[in-house]
Amino acid sequence: MSSIEALAKIISAGVQDIEAQCAARGVAYPTPDVVCSSETDTIQNEFSSQATPIIAAAYQLIATLSHPQPYLLGMGLWGYFPTALAYIDATFVPDILREAGPKGLHVNEIAAVTKVHPGRLGRVLRFLATRHVFEEVAPDVFRNTRLSSGMCLGKSVKEIVESPLDRWDKSSGVAAIVSLNGHENMKTAAYMVETLLDPVTGWSEEPTEAAFQRGNQTPLPCYEWLEQPENITSLKKFPNAMRATTHYNSDKAVNEGFEWDKLPAGSLIVDVAGGIGNLTMALAGTHKHLRYVVQDRPAVIKAAQEHWAAKMPGAVEKGFVRLEPHDMFDPQYIRDASVFLLRYTTHNWSDKYATKFLTRMREAAQPTTKLIIIDGISDYLCRDTSSIDDIPGAAKPAAPEPLLPYPDSTIGWGYLMDLNMLAMMNCQERTVGEFVTLLGGAGWKIERICRFEAPLPQQVICVPA
Repeated sequence: MSSIEALAKIISAGVQDIEAQCAARGVAYPTPDVVCSSETDTIQNEFSSQATPIIAAAYQLIATLSHPQPYLLGMGLWGYFPTALAYIDATFVPDILREAGPKGLHVNEIAAVTKVHPGRLGRVLRFLATRHVFEEVAPDVFRNTRLSSGMCLGKSVKEIVESPLDRWDKSSGVAAIVSLNGHENMKTAAYMVETLLDPVTGWSEEPTEAAFQRGNQTPLPCYEWLEQPENITSLKKFPNAMRATTHYNSDKAVNEGFEWDKLPAGSLIVDVAGGIGNLTMALAGTHKHLRYVVQDRPAVIKAAQEHWAAKMPGAVEKGFVRLEPHDMFDPQYIRDASVFLLRYTTHNWSDKYATKFLTRMREAAQPTTKLIIIDGISDYLCRDTSSIDDIPGAAKPAAPEPLLPYPDSTIGWGYLMDLNMLAMMNCQERTVGEFVTLLGGAGWKIERICRFEAPLPQQVICVPA
């Protein structure tokens, strides 16, 4: 069987299997013309692991059948997808079409809401319709598909027009991250080549010497830039965008995996750079025999106090949870921690800086202290994993050939996020080997890895070396 036939078989058999299971349950797998809803989300989430190799095979089949010239020329222009989507968010199109209903709306009426050029808006909508983000049902008449309806903000168009800066609040965050990708991230990406070719910045690990600084003509690191008054729009969208990156079942990657229930009563868990404490709150709600400390910058801890008072009243007052200001680059003052926790922290820093805060925790660790890093792991795209096979949980079961070994990685946004982190702050997502090197330089070693299905993060369980 040729690779083309094998890929086609994976697609055909996989689709038939999903359809058969849906039919047996009396449901239909959502097609693009079905508006996004909690019901469609539930079905897609349930079948995500089965759909993943089908999607990966479809991508690979396209690459296999494509001539290099049109394929690479098209890929070179893919940057217009995020900018087009950001323009769609800025003109409120998904919610305008949501109110218009299944018959759709003429582009002249869509454009009238935000007073933009109707012909140019129509060209953007038609471009996105080639990838089924919208559907053109009659000449210049467009309606939402399931994909574009995923950007809806859940507010009336009148409310959005009256307060456009607040439009992302209390939404799913999808529109906010689409806007972030199309504005701030694309501006940064445009300067990535010259930043990487520069003999200074191309080798730098400083968060102030990334493509972001060139793109925004600023000496400030990303987070400080966001806090400047003139960047209020970017600041408003950022926390909403981060909500879209959180998987619906993300607490699973906190409460499961490591055996929290086996820790002795009174064991101290220290959530380093823990923000307002959402990770700790997920643990504290289940594992009440433990004690917890959330550490972060003073301004964040102040917000955390309000958050805990509203969401878990009494936990702080009774001493069950402590909220304490601490800079993770300063010496760690807690010396009796059973577990130090880091969630989505290591990927925010280059090795130079990550080594510093990991070393601070190692200096404060007891021989029995564990370090648990909850973060993404970049998979290798080869089948030879012999270099990491001695770490329990490090190697993943590989998909059959001719598929690339790990379909969940190839269709996800992990590798894109890695490049985005490089461009924004000179930091990175890491492979297992890169984690081994980083942790070894700070006095830790990986004991094992607790794996979860993508897009959930993984748990890297470490002990003092």
